[in-house]
Amino acid sequence: MCTINLKELMINRTYPEAGAALYAEFCLYKDTVDKIIVNLDGVETLPSMFLNTSIGAYIDNFGKESLKEKISFAKITRSQAERLRDYLARY
Repeated sequence: MCTINLKELMINRTYPEAGAALYAEFCLYKDTVDKIIVNLDGVETLPSMFLNTSIGAYIDNFGKESLKEKISFAKITRSQAERLRDYLARY
């Protein structure tokens, strides 16, 4: 298992850059750990320009099932969970 602190990953990056960095972390750990935990503590928003370059890129390359099996979220607010659910439903 591996935990990624999203707030730290977003420092000094635009949303698209932060999303690409998160996707790179996913790729780094995808085949070496059973679960990737994304800690959302301190993260205010999850705009589409961030989600497209992270979650969307993961789905494009590995599929929704892999996302569901490999990636979990910790310290997620209700609004963040709803935003992710919405994003995945529309993808």
